[in-house]
Amino acid sequence: MGRQTSFAHQKNVLEQFLSLLTGFESDFRLLIQKFDEDITSLHEDQGLMDEIYEDYKATYFNSLNATLSDIHTRIQEEDIPFIEKEIDFLSSR
Repeated sequence: MGRQTSFAHQKNVLEQFLSLLTGFESDFRLLIQKFDEDITSLHEDQGLMDEIYEDYKATYFNSLNATLSDIHTRIQEEDIPFIEKEIDFLSSR
């Protein structure tokens, strides 16, 4: 079977893509939050030494968190709007 190239089919595929991106964005946001909570739990609940916790947070986690936040922001501000724009374009045809 050949690929379907009709606008209606492409719009359907893009809507699936948007759903995938939206779900990924949500999961990614929750993953960042959970990772921070788990590290804090290791410190507060499991007794990870203050020095190790504070050094890790300051030296590694804050940088990692900034990188992950940048990825999350890109998905929200660039990837999702791009797919929405393409859906709008196909909807107007």
